[in-house]
Amino acid sequence: MTDVSFPHPDYIANLPIWVKVDDVCQGQSQVKKKGETYLSRHNKQDTSVEAQQQYKTYLEHAVFYGVTGKTLGSLVGAAYAKLPDFQRPNELDYLDVNANGQGMSVYQLTQTALRYLLKHYRCALYVDFPQVEPSKTRQDDKQKNAYAMMHVLPAVAVINWDTVMVGNQQKLSLVVIKETVTVRENDDFEMTTSDQYRVLRLENLNGQYVFTVQLYKSTDDSLFSPQEKYTPRDYNGNTWNYIPFTFIGAIDNSIALDNPPLLELVDLNLAHYQDSADFQESVYFVGQPQFSMPDVTEDMYELIKKDGLYIGCKNAFPTKIEMVQAQPNTLSQTAMDKKWEQMKEIGARLIEQGSATKTATQANNDDAVQHSVLSLCTVNISSAFTQALGWIARFMLPNSDSLNSEDLMFSIDQDFSKPQFDPERAKQLWEACLSNRYPYKGWYEYQRTGVVPDYSWEEVQALLEEEQVNAPLGGYQPNGVSNGSGQSQ
Repeated sequence: MTDVSFPHPDYIANLPIWVKVDDVCQGQSQVKKKGETYLSRHNKQDTSVEAQQQYKTYLEHAVFYGVTGKTLGSLVGAAYAKLPDFQRPNELDYLDVNANGQGMSVYQLTQTALRYLLKHYRCALYVDFPQVEPSKTRQDDKQKNAYAMMHVLPAVAVINWDTVMVGNQQKLSLVVIKETVTVRENDDFEMTTSDQYRVLRLENLNGQYVFTVQLYKSTDDSLFSPQEKYTPRDYNGNTWNYIPFTFIGAIDNSIALDNPPLLELVDLNLAHYQDSADFQESVYFVGQPQFSMPDVTEDMYELIKKDGLYIGCKNAFPTKIEMVQAQPNTLSQTAMDKKWEQMKEIGARLIEQGSATKTATQANNDDAVQHSVLSLCTVNISSAFTQALGWIARFMLPNSDSLNSEDLMFSIDQDFSKPQFDPERAKQLWEACLSNRYPYKGWYEYQRTGVVPDYSWEEVQALLEEEQVNAPLGGYQPNGVSNGSGQSQ
C-alpha cells in the first residue's frame, strides 16, 4: 500500500525553492544557521580543524541585509493601506474575529495568504465544519456551537494532489495535507509534536461523486494508520460533490506551479551576502595597519628576537621603521554595490526611500512593476476568499443558494499608490467651490487627506444645496472670501 506521506513530483521539485525563500525572508539569523547552504566554504577539500575555524570566522564576519523580508512587508502593507470590502450576512459576523478557530480574523488570514503567495507563488484555502448532525432549527445551531472555519495553508503543507474530469469539469479528487499535532504530557509543561495527514477525497460512490475526509495518524512503528473516514454534510444534510478547497496562485488559482515572485530578489540577496563575506574577510585580515622595517638585515633581525623591540621613545633601533596599510580592495565592494542597485530595481523600495531623485514618470513606472505582481495576487486572494464564503454559507445557512454576489464578497482594494497632494488640483477644486459647482466639504477633505472624495453626482448636488441653505445672506463663503457684494463674511 502506498504511504500517505508520498509527495507529488511538483512538490518535490519546488520544496527547496520554498525553503530558500522562507530562510531569506526570516533574515540573518536563519541564513547563517544554514551555514554552507548559503555561504560556501573556501577549499572544501581541507577538512582540518584550522580550516573549520577559519570558516567559522568567515561566517561570523559576513553581513546579511534583510532586503527581501523588508520588501515583503512593504508589499503587504501597500495592499492593506485601505480596509478590504467584506460583505456577508449577519450570521457570519464571527468571521470578523475568529475565522480559523485560532482567533484570526478573515482580514488577517488574507494577509497571511498574500505573504505565502509572494514567497511561494501558491498557498491553499480550505473550509471545514465539525462532525455534527444537520440543524433543523436555529436553536439547534446555538446548542451545537459549531462554526465553519477557513484555513490558509502554506504550499509546503499540501504535499499531494490530483484531479478528475467530471463531465467537462476538472475537479480536485485528492488533497493530502500535512499537519503537526502538539500534545502536552501529564505535568502540563513538556510537550511532544508529531505529524498527521488529512486526506480530502472526491470519491465516486455508485456513480455519484462525494467529498470525504480521513485522518492518518502516526504509530509507534513510524507509519501512519488510517482513521475512520467521514462524509461532511452541509446545513441541510446534503453531501458535497466537490472538495471545498482551492489553490491560490500568483497568476491564477489553478494547480499549476511556477517560480515565486520574490525568487529573483532572494537570489540577489544571497549573492550580496556572499560578496559581503569576502569584503568583511579582507577587512579583517588586512585592514589593520602594520609596522614594517624594509631595510632590516639578518643580524638586526636576530638582535630583535633576542632583546625585543619597542615602538616609541623608550627604545631606539638603528634602521628605518614605518607603518604600512594595505591598499583598499574595491572589487568585493563594487560587486556589493552593483547587486544593491539591482535589488532596488527588483523591488526593495524601502532601502532607497529618500536617497534618490526620480521624475514622476520613473516613480510611476517603478510602482507599476511592483504592483503588477501584487495586483494579481490580491485579485486571486479576493476571488478565493469570496468562493470560500460561499462554502461557509452552505455549512451555516439554510438558504445559501439565494445569496448573490453582493451578499457574499471579499475584495482587496487595488489602488496601492499613496495619495499625493497636488496644489494645482486643490486650486481647481477651490475655484469650483467659489462658483458653487463643488462643495467646500470636498475641498476640505482633499486638503486634509490628499484624496478627492468619491462623491456621486447626487451627493455633490445634495451637499451644494445644504451649503446654500446654511449659508448666511449673500451666499456661503468661508472667512475672508468676498461674497460678491463687496463684503467679507
